Amino acid sequence: MRKYLLFICLIFVSCSQVYLEETQDAVSINTRVSYDTLDTGIHLEWDIQWDFARVEISRGTEANKLVVFKDNLAQNEWLDSENMPGLDYYYRVTAYNSKDRVIGQSDILKGHRSYRPYDLVVTPSDLKTYFAKYSDRIEIYWIGDAQDTFRIYRSDSLGGVQTELAEVSFGATKELKFSDYSIEQGKKYFYKVSSVGKKEDGTVSEKMSIDSIEGSSKIAPKSVKTTTIVGGIKLSWDNDNTAEYYQVYRSETKDGEYKLIVPFVLDTQYTDKNLPNIKGADIDGAYTYPSYYYKIKSLAGDQESELSDLAVGYAIDPVDFLSAPKNFTLTLNKSSYPYKLNLSWNAVGRSVATYRLSKINKGVTNVIADKISTLVLTIPNEEFSSQSEYIVQAINDKAGGLLGDMASRIYTSSTPAPPKMLTITTNARTFETNIQAVDIESRVYWKQNSWTIFDKPKYGNEVTGAVKKEWHVTSEVGNIDLTWDKQVQSEFVAYYTIYRRKQGETTFKKITNVDTIMYSDTLFTPAEYKGSGTGNKFAYPLYEYQITATFGIDESSPSSILVGSAINPADILPAPDYVSIPGHWANGTGFNTYPAVIWQSGPLSPKGVEKIVNKTGANHMYLVWGDVQGISTYRVRHSRGFAQENWVNNWNYPTGGSNKASVQWYNNNDTGVSMTGMYAYEDSIVWMYSKESTSFDVGSVNGSAGNLLGDVRGIWFTEPGTKPGWYQ
Repeated sequence: MRKYLLFICLIFVSCSQVYLEETQDAVSINTRVSYDTLDTGIHLEWDIQWDFARVEISRGTEANKLVVFKDNLAQNEWLDSENMPGLDYYYRVTAYNSKDRVIGQSDILKGHRSYRPYDLVVTPSDLKTYFAKYSDRIEIYWIGDAQDTFRIYRSDSLGGVQTELAEVSFGATKELKFSDYSIEQGKKYFYKVSSVGKKEDGTVSEKMSIDSIEGSSKIAPKSVKTTTIVGGIKLSWDNDNTAEYYQVYRSETKDGEYKLIVPFVLDTQYTDKNLPNIKGADIDGAYTYPSYYYKIKSLAGDQESELSDLAVGYAIDPVDFLSAPKNFTLTLNKSSYPYKLNLSWNAVGRSVATYRLSKINKGVTNVIADKISTLVLTIPNEEFSSQSEYIVQAINDKAGGLLGDMASRIYTSSTPAPPKMLTITTNARTFETNIQAVDIESRVYWKQNSWTIFDKPKYGNEVTGAVKKEWHVTSEVGNIDLTWDKQVQSEFVAYYTIYRRKQGETTFKKITNVDTIMYSDTLFTPAEYKGSGTGNKFAYPLYEYQITATFGIDESSPSSILVGSAINPADILPAPDYVSIPGHWANGTGFNTYPAVIWQSGPLSPKGVEKIVNKTGANHMYLVWGDVQGISTYRVRHSRGFAQENWVNNWNYPTGGSNKASVQWYNNNDTGVSMTGMYAYEDSIVWMYSKESTSFDVGSVNGSAGNLLGDVRGIWFTEPGTKPGWYQ
């Protein structure tokens, strides 16, 4: 019985020990967590009980999101240095027995790590970023004490307002960097970093980095474009200096799946000739080729950008593309002005209905003619010195008007336009006038008698006038003068060539080259000067002129024709050797009522005429001139007033009549004295007498050369300053 009871007791004790080890309820753990007291970390402390095998610590920045971060701890405290100063952390301590059963657990407690003392804080320096390295973030790096707490600031512009992004802290072995994910792709930002510490009075302060650092994220390739070519699609995009290479993605629909077709492209362009289908078809009345959609990605190391915006393109089926026309030629047609350009080409070998002709000038392309079926075309010439490229292409009307390959020719217009003829001066003269001042006194007398008008005597004493000037006009003839101008003022002309032929001949002959826009032709032989005919039908030979302009080796077509003739210098007769008003003449005693002739005395005429008999009985001024051998006709002109305007021409002698300024011709036999000519200025109506200056000139007339006027001599006579007789 005693043995039985002992056995029962042993079983009970054994079972009781197992129960105590396996089923004891969990107990609360007395835990303490430091808050804002340490700068090295957050200190946790708990009580040790006899049956604790190990302790586990859970942590989180939110009370309901704790995770295990330390396990298998045998001690009763722990310094958590792997946290960020200035932030709150939440902890729970859990105890396990040797059977790995939870036998105790603490409440959730909050801890806080203190900032470092401000006097130990190091100002961040050497800020840098890996510019445009990543497409989703910007990384900022700096140098500073790894135990410090740092704040990151950002601005959208250099010198702009900095906004705080984050506060971070690192362990001793950690790299000092911050990744900014809150960015817009490709946009530039400017960053600063500060070290944060606590002063002795408990206030938190910062030491800010001096300079800002610029950063940017990697962006997808920009300006992706497609160019249609025969048999493929050419892609191009903007260069990215941060990219090491590019990848090309393609889809057959706009919103479809973009598949990688080229994994490695070093250049910023790629030609895709591996297309599934490029055969065109007529769809709803329009000839269309299949479209393909592309996106590009840039890569650098293990970083890659997003896909670019899409670009769409299509390829031309080589079967539809026509070859360029051959033997495309361009020639200048100078048969008439404005010039023309003749263009011609051969038909393409395949069936084609039409062609297009285009011109490129100063980078601008213009279509001259479209859908033409002819192989020859005439168009206006280009402006002088301009350069253009002419292009002809065959049009495949069966493929929706597809333009084929180009045949082109560069044309530079170097032929100046023919000169524009302006004037031709026929029978031209060059006057050389030599007017010398003289003072030749000439007296005019009126005879006093008893005849009266209105109880006053008709005639009074002498009055005096004087010749103040005389001149001699010579003619230089034998020339035909031409003037012209450029058709196009912007043209450059090296020289002009003069061509001449006698009217009636068929061939123009070159005379000379000139670099002016005028020419006086005097290159005539005596036979070429010789005129023919009589009276008003007398004429000199007519000559026709044309002019060309030359630049380099290119000569324009001839100008229009102008016709003129030249005076034979041998037909120009000399002027009288003198023209004068005589100082003596006889005067009747009044209106032919007294036949007696009374000679008036006075100084001799300086030009050889001593005295003249009055032929009318009225008062006259007389003009005399020296005879020219072999001439019976002169031209005499008279003008009143200082300005010598309104000349009165008188050619045929005698003219008759007794009006004012009438001309009378007197032969030598009429007076019996040496005299060859006389101009009678009659003052028969005394009260119309004037004291104006009077100009006269006399020129010899060649009746054998169509009454050609020769050289001229003239005088300027000042009439008496006082009126004669009773009219004073």
